[in-house]
Amino acid sequence: MKKILLVVISLFWSLSVKADDLSLLTAFYNTICEKHAEPVSAEKLTVEGLSALTEVDKDLLFANGKEMVYLYYKRQQADLWKKPENNNDIAAWVNIGLQAIHKAIEISPQASERDFELIEKFMAATAKSLDDKSRYYSELEIIDDELPHTKLPFARRMIDDVLYIKIAVFTPSTKQNVLTTLKDYPEAKGIIVDLRGNRGGLLTAAIDVANLFIDGGIITSVKGRDENSVKYYNADETGYVNVPVVTLIDGNTASSAEVVAAALLEQIQAKLIGTNSFGKGSIQEMYSFENGGKLALTTAYFYTPSGQKIDKIGLIPDYCTYNTAEDGPIDRATAFTNLQCDKQDRERAESDIELAVSVLH
Repeated sequence: MKKILLVVISLFWSLSVKADDLSLLTAFYNTICEKHAEPVSAEKLTVEGLSALTEVDKDLLFANGKEMVYLYYKRQQADLWKKPENNNDIAAWVNIGLQAIHKAIEISPQASERDFELIEKFMAATAKSLDDKSRYYSELEIIDDELPHTKLPFARRMIDDVLYIKIAVFTPSTKQNVLTTLKDYPEAKGIIVDLRGNRGGLLTAAIDVANLFIDGGIITSVKGRDENSVKYYNADETGYVNVPVVTLIDGNTASSAEVVAAALLEQIQAKLIGTNSFGKGSIQEMYSFENGGKLALTTAYFYTPSGQKIDKIGLIPDYCTYNTAEDGPIDRATAFTNLQCDKQDRERAESDIELAVSVLH
């Protein structure tokens, strides 16, 4: 009697785990298919997710055929499933994914030992395949927001008659810091906005800073999967700046920092000096799931005021300082005509600042 009871309990536990996995993956698929910035099929999610099996055991391989999908173990076919007619059939593709995982646990000792983490590895592989910024985090992982906390977030100084402003990250206090600086130095004949090494920060703070320089017009626009649904961020005609501006950028200038640099370039003709920027013009939203995991999912992209996409493209400087000396003079004409301008870390290059002063004069 005890043995029968133990079997029943074990069977019930197994079924409940499968039900939990089914609910979890269904919610995961629905979130991606509904919210990701670009269309993605349920078939792709399953195929990419099951690539994680090979990471657990190199003898496991999931293959996507024309009409069937296959699971191989030690180069021998272990199982196969007929593909749904609709590659967006979430229920069918989730079921295939779960069956493949459970079969892997059954036939592979390595997968069996790590059965508790296979679903999470599946979700991580799926998210990573979407784009270079979407990520899945398990409950125990620390989410790194990639903001340079150790840097001095803001600095300022006068260089002759030019006001130099360094913004290392956009925070709630950045707007007030910039505004106070502009009011403290009304005698400035030009302004250098240094965004080198700035990986972004708060979009709202970046919009507020751009608004100090731009007297009306579009700062940036955000567009997701729906091409007809565009959100515009506009300047409110309270710009404080009426002198020439130069913006410094480099290979680590990214995200909301690129938004500001692009807005200053297109709306007030601020010259860009440095190297090509990073090209991170996407927005990630965070979604939580019943297992405690979180998905940072790319849901939209930034565009410049003229409608140019930033993501994976970045900004190209008017004056390129790529591979030039960091502490020596840069020939202005050569920098202006330099067509080869790859990404580079130029954050400590004083020569870029000297070139900016020259351009402003």
